[in-house]
Amino acid sequence: MARRPDSLRFGICWQHDPQARIDVERFRADPRFRFIDRTVQESQGGPWARNLAQSLWRGEAYTLQVDSHTKFEPDWDTRLIEMLEALPAPKPIITMNAPLFHYDDDGELQREFAMGVPTTRVSSWSEDGGWAPWFDFGKPNQQLPGRTRFVNGNFAFSRGQWNVEVPQDPDHYYWGEEFSITVRSFTWGYELFLPSEVVAWHMLHRHAPPRRHWEHGEAVIQRRSSVALERLRRLVYGGEGHALGPFSLGNARSLHDYEIFSGFDFRNKRAHPDVFTGANPDPVTIHSESDWARCLTFAQAEASGLVASVWQ
Repeated sequence: MARRPDSLRFGICWQHDPQARIDVERFRADPRFRFIDRTVQESQGGPWARNLAQSLWRGEAYTLQVDSHTKFEPDWDTRLIEMLEALPAPKPIITMNAPLFHYDDDGELQREFAMGVPTTRVSSWSEDGGWAPWFDFGKPNQQLPGRTRFVNGNFAFSRGQWNVEVPQDPDHYYWGEEFSITVRSFTWGYELFLPSEVVAWHMLHRHAPPRRHWEHGEAVIQRRSSVALERLRRLVYGGEGHALGPFSLGNARSLHDYEIFSGFDFRNKRAHPDVFTGANPDPVTIHSESDWARCLTFAQAEASGLVASVWQ
């Protein structure tokens, strides 16, 4: 669906199942495709795989982090570049929790047009989850350009150097990965924007694929999740954000700058109501002390109805 498919390069962490082989040799013969091969038994989760894929960057001007189960609109490549270059920021990221598609029982393509370009809101934030917020769909974006608080892992488009300035932390596992990338990108000086139009759709999984990285068992899941959340605690809540090597905070802006932008009050575990509804920062969420006074704990936000589900 790209306008300039010959200009595309693909970095793929191919986690194959030896018992259910898929023929990808036609892609290996194409110089546009770069592979790192691992078996499904070696898989250590999404951030680990994304880190490997990022290592295949060879200086391309732009980079798109995207899930494999994504459907694109025509001319998505040139449309994204035009969007990015029109943004009022030297280091922009275009990101969204991509709206959903699926094929119905008759094989017909179904897409959630009512979602528009969805904003991103927090639908869970608690000690049980290591204070890693869980992102969900908010209401359709109404601003152009529309700012967003978070980098969504399933779709993020930026300049190529993002691969080396903010590499994925392979010790993250699942929960908290997007939040880590968000605060690190922001403190590296990146500005976070929603796309002005939908150029990609994310699959609504109606049926589970045959293999999952968490099939290694609950003990492995708990161990890797514990490591990941401890790294997030050090990054955001423990005052050690600059002690994690290449996976540390940047020096362009402070973590407190991110709090002002996003509306989080990390010390008191509170957030501005806009965090729970997905309303855009414009250009920041906290403008005065009165905005800090409006911050709520997640329990308070839930009790007030701010965390009600938007998309069923």
